[in-house]
Amino acid sequence: MKHSLTIAAVVCWLGMVALLVHKQTPPPALDLEALPAAEEGARDEWFGVYQGDRKIGHTHRVFTGTDAGWTVRDDTRLSLAMLGTPQPVVTSLVAEMNAACALRRFRFTLDSAAASFAAHGEADAERLRVVYGPRGEGKELTIPLEQPIFLPSALRPRLLAARPEPGARYTYAVFNPLTLAHQSIAVTVEARETIDGPDGPVDTLRIAEEHEGLKARAWLDAAGGAMREEGMLGLVLRRETAATAQRGIDTEAPVDLAITSRIPLDGTIADPRATSALTLRVRGEAARRIPSDPPRQRLRGELLRIVREAPPPPATDPPPATLAAYTAPGPFIESDAPEIAATARAVAGSGTAADRARRIVDWVHDHLTQEPSLTVPSALEVFRARRGDCNEHAVLLAALARAAGIPARVVAGAVYAGDGFYYHAWNELWVGAWVSADAIFAQLPVDATHVKLLEGGPEHHIELAGMMGRLAFATVEEEGS
Repeated sequence: MKHSLTIAAVVCWLGMVALLVHKQTPPPALDLEALPAAEEGARDEWFGVYQGDRKIGHTHRVFTGTDAGWTVRDDTRLSLAMLGTPQPVVTSLVAEMNAACALRRFRFTLDSAAASFAAHGEADAERLRVVYGPRGEGKELTIPLEQPIFLPSALRPRLLAARPEPGARYTYAVFNPLTLAHQSIAVTVEARETIDGPDGPVDTLRIAEEHEGLKARAWLDAAGGAMREEGMLGLVLRRETAATAQRGIDTEAPVDLAITSRIPLDGTIADPRATSALTLRVRGEAARRIPSDPPRQRLRGELLRIVREAPPPPATDPPPATLAAYTAPGPFIESDAPEIAATARAVAGSGTAADRARRIVDWVHDHLTQEPSLTVPSALEVFRARRGDCNEHAVLLAALARAAGIPARVVAGAVYAGDGFYYHAWNELWVGAWVSADAIFAQLPVDATHVKLLEGGPEHHIELAGMMGRLAFATVEEEGS
């Protein structure tokens, strides 16, 4: 069995640079324009990346002045693994800003052993144009803008220039050009603190940043550069010299993300794939974020009750018009690609919606090689590569189902796999009612050890990051309840 989480959940806290930008809004706490301009000199910063005592990579950030403003480059290399399979990851961001530090254009790439992902965009006073997806095959997206947008790197120097006192709190809107959604990022000034730097003690300002439940801390020097950052799963960035940052990386036994992020279970589940009903006691800071989703999943207090749905009804009527969005192509779900559409028609055949859905689930299960993957998958790329983990299976199943006229959505959560619950992605298909489906296990509906945490494709899975390390489950029977 192969389980994975999107790489966005791992690298986003390293500055939230992947595809997130700060958008100016009139927030209740502070308008971005109220921050003074910062005298940003050219900077060249190196960081070692650690998980506990193990060094797993390095990051290199360069700020350069230009005639038009500033250029920022951020390159990260990580030595990771998924269920014992090495998964080295390389990310790169290049962003150009004007003299006021507003974003003009950016280019982002992510390369892993499994696949590559790229996005680039250009902003003017009215819109941000973005092209994203597999290299050379990007989808275009245009986002209207009401105000300039800013990269996170522009925030910290300006915050330092304001000379904030401990306890000050600033709230901004975060704009994600993939989801077209606004979320908030809260920055709290915690304390002034002296810490060790590569050349000796450094006076810093410690701040806490929180976004979608994802919490991080940063220690900033007088110029607004980070001396240290702490994020999810015990990941830490430490400012180092260039030579120190690039040596001592553990490539022989890299950190295994699937194992590090799994949700512990107090108790056992004897036959998880055949489990039709399950009650779990849920604990941890993120327990309140588990959704009730009746009739399959209900949360009452600490008790989460999951019941496997009945077999899909023999519906032959077309889906209601209100579900049109779930039959249309979307980010990473290219159901309009000619080869996906042709395959969907051939595989689905005729009959009830449930019969057609079952054939598609079985086809994805049979035609994709299951292997760990750290990337942001697209259905078209997966269709051609014919390999991947749960994310790849889920986006391809969604695209094929939509192309066959079956409303489909991707969901994410956790599934039991022997020694705990692992973060996982699967689907829900409309076959007269929403019914869960998992191509990894060839299930329609899925077993009751699938705990749903959110709806949405890979572009939404960053939301899982705020739950990692903050959940624990227990079987009720083991506690004598």
